Amino acid sequence: MASNTLADGGDDAPNYQLRGVEQVSPNTGTKRYIPDSPSSLTPAEGMLFDTVDDAYNFYKTYAEAGGWTVRKGTQHENRGIVINKYFFCSKEGQKDFRPVDTLVEQPSDRWVRRVPSKRTGCQAAIRIKLTDAKKYLLYHFIEAHNHDFVHQEDLHLLKENRGINRAHEEMINKMSHLNIGPVRAFNIMKEVYGGFDKVGATKVDFKNFKKELNLFIGEFDAEMFVKRLMRKKEFLPNFSCEYETTDEGVLKCIFWADEDMKRNYYMFGDVISFDATYKRNMYNMMFVPFTGIDNHNRNVTLGAAILGSETAETYSWLLRAIKNAYGYAPPVIVTDQDPAMKKAIAHVWPESRHRLCMWHIMDKLTTKVGAALCSNTDFRKRLSAVVWTDSLLPEAFEAEWAAIIHDFGLTDHEWLTYIYGLRESWIPAYYREEEMSGLMRTSSRSESENHFFGKISNPKCTLVEFLSHFDTAIEAQRHGQRKNDHDTRYTNPGEWSDFVLEKQAGQIYTRTLFLDVQLEIQHAIHRCTSVRLDHVMIREEDVTVKCICNRFEQFGLLCSHIFCVLRILDIREFPKQYILRRWTREAVPNSSLGSILTNGGDPDRSEEVNRCVREISHATEYVVNKLISKFDKLSDFCDHIKQFMSVADEAQINAPPKTRRNRFAELLGVAPESTATIRVPVGTRFKGCGSHKRLKSQKVRAISQSGSKRRQCSLCKKYGHNRVTCWKYTVAVPEAGASRNAGGNEDTIREGDAVMVVEGDGPGSNDDDDVFYTSGNDADMDDEDMAE
Repeated sequence: MASNTLADGGDDAPNYQLRGVEQVSPNTGTKRYIPDSPSSLTPAEGMLFDTVDDAYNFYKTYAEAGGWTVRKGTQHENRGIVINKYFFCSKEGQKDFRPVDTLVEQPSDRWVRRVPSKRTGCQAAIRIKLTDAKKYLLYHFIEAHNHDFVHQEDLHLLKENRGINRAHEEMINKMSHLNIGPVRAFNIMKEVYGGFDKVGATKVDFKNFKKELNLFIGEFDAEMFVKRLMRKKEFLPNFSCEYETTDEGVLKCIFWADEDMKRNYYMFGDVISFDATYKRNMYNMMFVPFTGIDNHNRNVTLGAAILGSETAETYSWLLRAIKNAYGYAPPVIVTDQDPAMKKAIAHVWPESRHRLCMWHIMDKLTTKVGAALCSNTDFRKRLSAVVWTDSLLPEAFEAEWAAIIHDFGLTDHEWLTYIYGLRESWIPAYYREEEMSGLMRTSSRSESENHFFGKISNPKCTLVEFLSHFDTAIEAQRHGQRKNDHDTRYTNPGEWSDFVLEKQAGQIYTRTLFLDVQLEIQHAIHRCTSVRLDHVMIREEDVTVKCICNRFEQFGLLCSHIFCVLRILDIREFPKQYILRRWTREAVPNSSLGSILTNGGDPDRSEEVNRCVREISHATEYVVNKLISKFDKLSDFCDHIKQFMSVADEAQINAPPKTRRNRFAELLGVAPESTATIRVPVGTRFKGCGSHKRLKSQKVRAISQSGSKRRQCSLCKKYGHNRVTCWKYTVAVPEAGASRNAGGNEDTIREGDAVMVVEGDGPGSNDDDDVFYTSGNDADMDDEDMAE
């Protein structure tokens, strides 16, 4: 049987070729390794250098050619001038050995990190000293090493050859704006650069940089977040920002809106929606975007806020901040059934019509009345038919509702009676005559907006990171609006008929709205040939029309019935009084490019530097795209770039490099102060957030306890608790059955009296850690219980 061991030198033996020249002492057998570097790079005693850095760079170049790295060593100075300097091989010295007494029992939960050492006690080194001629003389050189060298393809793995440069920092920061972590950013750079060895760093280096960046933010997160917004308020025109803190300096709530948001509010703020149940930061604070509908029937963000509580007081502050920023309250606002929000809107915005989300109410139907009734009968179908329609008048709705409730025996149902009492706030029959009443009947727009921001943000980010995520999302939203405007201006819609109003509508409305109007015109031509005259009322003198379907009142667009009458009367011009500017092509101008991410007032010219870097990248990409099919020209351009790389290596940089702290401040756009005046909240809790711990079933508790030793109290010797919580499980009964009350008198505990122990009120509890918010009065709490 053939042997296949390494000692036998079988076919599977590694064929690893050592780098350099190996020398073995004939007497001791000690091995020495000589680098195979070119003679022009090899140091020699008597060489002179102008500076210490010149000597270090020369020795470093020699080490890179041989497959090892250099470490700076001891230096001696005289009045700030280096007179002597040592440079060693990075494997110089030995790692300190920490002995472990194996006779002493070590703790079972002790975890020791076993870090390998690269130190081998290598003696290779050079030494330089300052001469009288102000030159540095190399007077000591040891060439031999006691270790082998790293091959060329593995040099990038050495710690000395790795590092986070400016390109890496920008990549990590830019990817973070898109909710891409450092590991994925590293993988993207690997694909762009063409291999792991081309990146110049490892995944761990990327992760450590991101960790250091978060540590730099630290407790100054809220301070830097507010400072960055206030800086925008200082440098960006018409930017609004208001915030409020507690007496202890904890950030309580903040609202901000830029110029474009205000412009959109003035045009599209007739109906807005906001949902205060969305959390996208590590402090569990609520992110509240205010959502409207733009002229392309798409969501548009009209403002944003971050709240630390759900009290009526906080909502009132927010609504006042919105009114101060925009000048007036919106005509209609759609929210969920939050009693605190309801109270705040009624108090601060009494002129606004507060409507409740229909979907949230109807979604609770199965839970409130029972799954059997909704699944096995036509109860849900009949109720939805009278709820989701706007063709019924209030009297007809009330009659239909009463009939359904009577037929299914739900006359005394508490929840149905409660929501029926709120019918004017969520049933379309009660606001069908109001302007733009059909534009938004649910808070689904807010849900969609939350999903939009959720794709770019994550619930574990800091406030500073979240602001970058928000700016990126708003920039993407406005890019979509600009794209929709472009498609509307520079593409022509297809016409389905020779109706003159159809062609005019194509020039009036945006592309999305025209497609809707076009369908109504087609219905008018092919389906409404026999329209009853009592459905549409018209005054021919000024072309004033009114249809009983109320489509124009609810959506601001003419219905097929009116188009049919206009076609019969041969109206040749689109009635201007029925063209709402909010649906037209030029409703609002496009936002200026780059206005979102501008921080302003940068003394270090970092924005100019970044712009120059982008121009270089764009120029390089342009040249490559032009010469991609001309290899000779492309090779000449590559040689030109490499030649300039050597020029950059030889350039003398007098300015010291920026510290890591300055780079962090440059990337974040703001630097922390010496002390934090605005602190982040701790222990924030909201309605419906539940317990921090999951309730375990008996089976799960039995499985978890079966393999673990139960905790024993050192005081009472019982199991299931410790000495700190022992007071919760034991009650000390006085010997004579007496105790003293608040007045100093003795109260007697007689036999048979009940003794109650209240958990959480003893010496080991701390109720200040959890913050619970209520809406302020008992009436609101009753409304909340009913809404749930």
